[in-house]
Amino acid sequence: MEHFDVAVIGAGGAGTMAYLRAVLNGDRTVLFSGNPDSKRKGRAAWVAEVDNIPGLHDLKRPITSTTKATLKWIQEQKELTDWHHEIKAVVTDVTNNSTGDGTHFELTYEDKNGKHSATASSVILATGIMDVQPHIGGSIQPILPFANRYDVLYCIRCDGHKTIGKKLSVIGNTGTAISMAAAMVERYGLENVAILSNGLKQDYSESALELAAMYGMKIHGAAITAIRGDAKAAGLEGYELEDGTFVDTNSTFVALGIIAYNQLLLSVGAEVADNGRAVVNDNYETSVEGFFAVGDLIDGRKAQIYTAWDEAVDAADTINSRLRLAKRKLRLAEYKASTAQQ
Repeated sequence: MEHFDVAVIGAGGAGTMAYLRAVLNGDRTVLFSGNPDSKRKGRAAWVAEVDNIPGLHDLKRPITSTTKATLKWIQEQKELTDWHHEIKAVVTDVTNNSTGDGTHFELTYEDKNGKHSATASSVILATGIMDVQPHIGGSIQPILPFANRYDVLYCIRCDGHKTIGKKLSVIGNTGTAISMAAAMVERYGLENVAILSNGLKQDYSESALELAAMYGMKIHGAAITAIRGDAKAAGLEGYELEDGTFVDTNSTFVALGIIAYNQLLLSVGAEVADNGRAVVNDNYETSVEGFFAVGDLIDGRKAQIYTAWDEAVDAADTINSRLRLAKRKLRLAEYKASTAQQ
C-alpha cells in the first residue's frame, strides 16, 4: 500500500491550491481528482465566469480552466516529480488509524479497475458543496438553463452586480432570502423585489418580515408551477404560481441552502455544523488531528475562490511545518548522539 505525506481530496479551486502548495513544500502528495460524475456535482464545474477576482474576467470556465492549467504545470516540472501524484478516482472512505506517533489515514478509492487503498499522514478535504435547487413542476431541471445564462444566481458577493437594473426575485423560505433581497435593494437601489417561498413552509422571523415590509417586498407563498421565458433567447420573463399569480421578474437569486459533501468528514468522526459544513480551527484542521478541510466545505468562512486559496495554503503549510519539525527532531537527536561519541 503506497504511503504519502499528504492526501488532497477534490480538485476544484481549493483542492488544486492545496495540492500545489503541498508539492512546492516538498511533501510527497497525492491528489484524488475524482471522475467526470463527481466533478459535475461540484460548484466549480458550473461557474462560467468570475467577475469579482482580478485576472479572471476574460476566462471562460475560470475555475476549471485555471485548475487544469495548474495540474498540467505541476506535471511538467521535472524537479517536482518525487512529490506529486494524481489519481483520477473518487475516495469512497477514509479510516483514521492514528497510533500516537503521528497521524495516519487509510483511503479507499475506486476507479474503473476496482477498489484500491493508500495511506497518508495527513488529509486535506476539498469536496465542496452544491446549492439546493428549487423544484418546479416536481423537478429541478426547469431552472438550470436559466442558471447557466446567469438569469438565476446564487451568490450575492459573486454576482449581485448582475441584478443592477433588473426586476429581482428571490426564491427562499427563510430570513436569508429577505436578507439577500435587502442587500440588493441597499447596494443597487432595486425596487419591488419579490420573495417566493415556492410552497415551502415559511420560516421568516419578525425582523425579516419587518425588513421586507420596509422595502416593499411582496412575499408569495404559492408553489412555482412554470417558468416563462426562453433560456436561449430573451431569457427569464417570470414565474407562474399555483394560485394563478404571475411574478414578473428577469433576475432571481436562489436562497434554499446548500448540500455539503461531507461524507468523508463523517467517516472519520469530524465535527460538522448544523448546515453540514466542517468545523475547523484557525489552521483549517477539523476536530480530528491531521484531517483538514478547505474551501466551500468549511463553516463560517466566505465561500470565495480567494479565501479558498488562502485556506488551502494555510492547511498545507501547517502540515509541512509538522512534518519538518518531526524530521528535525529525529535529526537533532542523531546529531547529539553522534557528537557525544566524539
